[in-house]
Amino acid sequence: MTSLGVRFYAGFVIGKESGETMRSNRIADHELDQRHPSDITTNVLWVVIPFTTPELTLAALRHAGVCTDLNVRVSLVDIQVVPFSCPMDQPPINREFSEQRLRDLFAQTGLPGTTALVYTRDSLEGYRQALEAASLVILATKKRWWRTREQKLARALQTAGHRVMLLHQR
Repeated sequence: MTSLGVRFYAGFVIGKESGETMRSNRIADHELDQRHPSDITTNVLWVVIPFTTPELTLAALRHAGVCTDLNVRVSLVDIQVVPFSCPMDQPPINREFSEQRLRDLFAQTGLPGTTALVYTRDSLEGYRQALEAASLVILATKKRWWRTREQKLARALQTAGHRVMLLHQR
């Protein structure tokens, strides 16, 4: 396997807390798994782009779109943390809003790929469960003298064994 993306399978268990099973909820399960076994052998490069902010995510999507000769497929992943006071099946952010936000970003770039919306209690655990081993991740960040949230996420993903490309924006 040359390039890896997001793991797509029905309702993986992220963790348990006081007997409650936490499951992921994703956008249109029938649309998600567009990868075929032939994609792995036909030089399809799967790139994972975590949703951070609309502007930074769009910058990362545009950067992935520049590589048109590499046959790039993008997995846009939005990991949403649900507070412990809310049940997993009733997140504080409207699901339709989050789905539409991801679809709008994809429509602006015209790239082929998939979107995933994952609800979890811990963001790093959500990424750990959602990404396959050694995934190629593209993150955009603002250039600051302090370490930004995106830089901290990039460091955590690198520590977990993923390949991360960090793009500095002005």
